[in-house]
Amino acid sequence: MTLLVPETQLQQEFTLNLTNLELGANYNFILTSQYSHQPVTMVATATVTNARYTIFLVTFPTGFGDEHKNGIYDWEILKGTASLEKGLVKIITEPGGNLGTTNFNSGINTEERIADVFYRPNY
Repeated sequence: MTLLVPETQLQQEFTLNLTNLELGANYNFILTSQYSHQPVTMVATATVTNARYTIFLVTFPTGFGDEHKNGIYDWEILKGTASLEKGLVKIITEPGGNLGTTNFNSGINTEERIADVFYRPNY
């Protein structure tokens, strides 16, 4: 899935292969950057649903379209604590303003570990 999120249009619709969901209900739409591993949780509302698909409407936070958020994200849609579906999304914004840089986090707690190096001398 690809979402274009300009700052002038922060409300975006997207379609998922989820069937017969509750109309008007709020779902949690979570975007997690594959680079910084920082999740952004937004509320998505089911606007159209039938036996084939559901259309959701989500409002991105103010300033999201002007930040340098271009990239590949993991997304997940939740109803309460139950995960309905997850996947990958490419986010395209209109970068402007500050750089919005974040540090890279590999997700491993031992990232700062220093290794000991052992070697055998040649006599």
